[in-house]
Amino acid sequence: MKMQDIKQEVLSLTCTTNTQQLKKERPDLTQGRDLRYKEQWVEIQRKVKRLQEQGQDMSLVDIEQSEQMLKNSLFEIGHITGLSNDQIEIDWQRIKLVSQFEDVHIEEL
Repeated sequence: MKMQDIKQEVLSLTCTTNTQQLKKERPDLTQGRDLRYKEQWVEIQRKVKRLQEQGQDMSLVDIEQSEQMLKNSLFEIGHITGLSNDQIEIDWQRIKLVSQFEDVHIEEL
């Protein structure tokens, strides 16, 4: 397979349109790699396919969208329960802080 074909497959699998976007959104795949070489693209391709098989392939955009969805849900529930925006924002910041060090379980909040 030609390098250009492998590169296009990687870009397609990662929902990116060019190498710059791939580097920005998926540093986990590109950091420390010299993308001028076919072998590097083959390694990225293998890693993406492995992650997809394991159900772990999420782009930065996916993660940011999930975070925004969670924040919106928190605000909706907070307003239903009578919390102010400030109180909800404090809870959101606490959740983000806790998530840096351990898994967050909704039922514990």
